[in-house]
Amino acid sequence: MNPQTWWYVARASGIVAWVLLVASLVWGVLLATRVLKPLDRPAWLLAMHRWLSGLAVVSTGLHLGGLIADNYLHFGWKEILVPGASSWKTTAVAIGVIGLYLLIAVQATSLMMKKLPKRLWRAVHVISYGLVWSVSVHAALAGTDVTNRVYQVVALLLTIAAVTAAVLRVTVIQRNIHRDAAIVTAWHTDPSDVSGGGAQ
Repeated sequence: MNPQTWWYVARASGIVAWVLLVASLVWGVLLATRVLKPLDRPAWLLAMHRWLSGLAVVSTGLHLGGLIADNYLHFGWKEILVPGASSWKTTAVAIGVIGLYLLIAVQATSLMMKKLPKRLWRAVHVISYGLVWSVSVHAALAGTDVTNRVYQVVALLLTIAAVTAAVLRVTVIQRNIHRDAAIVTAWHTDPSDVSGGGAQ
């Protein structure tokens, strides 16, 4: 076996995990906002969101396994699980470790979603945005492929997708808040002005 095989596995799986996390974020936003309604199908969006998230976890596992198996950088459990323990690109690796814990938190609460209060689940799920950004910063600072043109294009597209998803989510939330406030105001002013009357 080529002595660099595990290093290639670690690099490739890290990039794949990054792509899958951004894709999962985008699908999650499409599901939460329903901006494609009536063209979208919620069940399909949810299935894709879960599938992409699951694949991201597997890719992250391969990334970590590849780092441990590789003999060049000598990563061990301590370097992978403790922020700041790595002597190689300490800050960049520490951000990656933090991203790992954010991923665990998001995935664990998603698996227990039906057993958790909705507010708690939503509060934890919001850190998905922090997860994507921590992984993006980790990739930019620790990645050894940052000078590769293809990598740069992929990184640009992923950044645009993540920013667009975040802006879309915030915009829809604000729009819904204003809509709900207008409905409440209209209801208190003149209930007959609100469509559906008492049903609102």
